Amino acid sequence: MIGKEVIVDTNALLIPGEFGVDIFYELERLGYETVIVPKKVLNELHELTQRPGLKGKEKRAAKIGYSLVLSYASRQEPGRCRVTIQEEEEEGEERDTDDWIAWFALKKKAAVLTNDEKLTRKLTNAGIATVYLRGKCRLEESR
Repeated sequence: MIGKEVIVDTNALLIPGEFGVDIFYELERLGYETVIVPKKVLNELHELTQRPGLKGKEKRAAKIGYSLVLSYASRQEPGRCRVTIQEEEEEGEERDTDDWIAWFALKKKAAVLTNDEKLTRKLTNAGIATVYLRGKCRLEESR
């Protein structure tokens, strides 16, 4: 049996670098056992680290998020949440990232970690649980 799963959006991976919140610890605290990072999200994050116009705190946050995903995905520790990088499935490949996340969350019956208001509305309307940054210091779940 698979425990609670959560799909992570690009802006959520900026949280550790912007606010110093350990999102993986927070997700574990909320009972999530599997963290799914879509390949589309990882690619967006990598593009942010390479964007010439992006400087300072935002670029640093993108680099931190990118390296955290790669680090957590490569070392699975007992008792810690499992981080997986999810390749797009053929039927969802052509969708933009937010649409793909919503589609995949419905398919997997997984929650989504995001701070994007537009995506949150879409997910809420579809009955998908969301996890978001609360008070710039912890994650909270909404059903």
